[in-house]
Amino acid sequence: MSLNAPRYVCLSDLHLGAANSTLSDADAPGQPGRPGETLLAFGSALRQLLSTMEGPPPTLVLLGDVLDMGLSPMGSVAAAFRCFAETVMLDGDRPVFAPRVLCVPGNHDHHLWRLAQDQYFQDGLMQGRIDPDLISHTTLFEGAGETGEARIGSPMLTRLLASHPALAGARVDIAYPNLGLLDAARRRCVVLHHGHYIDPMYRLMSILNSQAPGRGAERDGAPIPVADLETQNGAWVDFLWSDLGSSGLTGTSASTLYQIMLDAGASQEFSQRLSALLVDKIHKRYGISGSVPVVQGITLAQLVHGAIDATLGRAAESQRGAYLKVMGADDVADLRWYLSGTVKQQLEGAGLEASKLDLAFVFGHTHKPFEDELPVPGFERPVSVFNTGGWVMDQPTMSTTQGAAAMFIDDALNIASLRLFNDPVNGKAVPVHARGVGGFRDRDNPMLAALAAGIERSAPAWAAFSASAQQAAERRAASLLDEFFKTSVKVVARARQEMKAQADAKVGA
Repeated sequence: MSLNAPRYVCLSDLHLGAANSTLSDADAPGQPGRPGETLLAFGSALRQLLSTMEGPPPTLVLLGDVLDMGLSPMGSVAAAFRCFAETVMLDGDRPVFAPRVLCVPGNHDHHLWRLAQDQYFQDGLMQGRIDPDLISHTTLFEGAGETGEARIGSPMLTRLLASHPALAGARVDIAYPNLGLLDAARRRCVVLHHGHYIDPMYRLMSILNSQAPGRGAERDGAPIPVADLETQNGAWVDFLWSDLGSSGLTGTSASTLYQIMLDAGASQEFSQRLSALLVDKIHKRYGISGSVPVVQGITLAQLVHGAIDATLGRAAESQRGAYLKVMGADDVADLRWYLSGTVKQQLEGAGLEASKLDLAFVFGHTHKPFEDELPVPGFERPVSVFNTGGWVMDQPTMSTTQGAAAMFIDDALNIASLRLFNDPVNGKAVPVHARGVGGFRDRDNPMLAALAAGIERSAPAWAAFSASAQQAAERRAASLLDEFFKTSVKVVARARQEMKAQADAKVGA
């Protein structure tokens, strides 16, 4: 008996090119074109699973941070992506997925969107058209009556795929920042977003904009249209993971950002340095001094530092205090803000009655996979929420919340989560399994039942993958722990020395 086949398979946060990605070969540093054992095992198990589900090849959706751009050399991430394509997207010379891949860039690979924007503008010039500006976003859906460009090509990823003879006809199209899927009856909808605009760290420019003179306090928490969200914050996202990655702000490389955020002293110093750098950049670009009062006697420097404390500082506190939770209370509030504001506006802009939809939302970014239902203002039914997790080690210690999942979505937009792994604790890892949001939705979900049956049919391959993933996680955790202690001691010691020098200077004055 054939099983219900997926129409889409969604992966995110692979961080290809990063040394701490579990998909890289730990024994081959500096060789990103060489597949690691976990990548090989994953490709083999996924091919076997899909072979149990008769149907046309599904569309692969890459939901952001697929490439570790900004922190890893461009050549490394390009070679790693080509290695991924050869290992996961091919069965010998037979493509496993449909020839059109969909990509929704995240914060680490936001540069893919920049490249696509530039190419789209240049294509317009070749056609004798001069667009008023770079495209700010794509439409939520394809063919749903929205104005604007639905999808634009990714020249870099398309060329990387086409470099392999068996993928010569493949192409990668970008949807940004949200990708919408809609059923024929226009009653069920899936929205996919990497997740960075749920995180206030990446909305910092919008937060500053809401505090500008004339904006008023009523702007706090107000919905931000999708075009404004990207226009206001896109350059900031690039700055964080490009300029910041080479600025030495953390006292080491930006790849240790997450570890530093776990240390109170280190994260305080980091936010202070980041505030100073941002004020300096504003001064150089706009000629505005940090000492200039901007609102109610508060200077620009004070405003910037306060905004960063409210975003980066809050993120640091959340990471330190809640890494055993998939989402804290503030994180859930931010998720509700995004769904009830930006997403709802996009749905209504497509001519849909958002409140009546059976909506599911898929995102990554947190590296903590989960499935749940969330009541959201403006929607009559709870929104089904799925997180894809991530494939890198963020914590130098194991946590049951860290891990990765892949989403399987069928023609009727039923979703099932292929829970691939969580960090092994006390030497034990949870086997690969299928999950839904629970309750009556799971009972009526044929994709969930088909995925569970497919995993059972390909059980030996998934067992081999689990063993490889556990070994990779344990090896990287040990390496990360060594690096963390070296970094933390140096950064905290320097921060204390600077604070003591400041205190001594005050006493001397």
